[in-house]
Amino acid sequence: MAALVFRVGDVVYVDGKQYSWEEWKQIRDSEHRAEAQPAAARTAARAASCVTAIYYAEFPSEGERFECSGGLGALTREQIVRAGWRIDYVEKIAGPQPVGQAPVYKYKLVISR
Repeated sequence: MAALVFRVGDVVYVDGKQYSWEEWKQIRDSEHRAEAQPAAARTAARAASCVTAIYYAEFPSEGERFECSGGLGALTREQIVRAGWRIDYVEKIAGPQPVGQAPVYKYKLVISR
């Protein structure tokens, strides 16, 4: 959204409304911070969990996706960290153990902001 901003000395006019220079700086800075975060991140919970969709014999590689709660969707570990989440705990959940084969596990990440 665009706004018409006009400054005369210490007075700023924004779409016909008058602000002092200090008020306008606060409004402008708060809008830039809000735009820097995705809408989902502003309203999302402070914690969530992410689980692998399939079973693995070893911890999944970097490119594997985890199904995350809290409306986050399917994300890789890199995407989770890049979105500002911290991985607090990793749980190894045993799956069906076929006779004569290596054990397999699902992995659950507990994440928070």
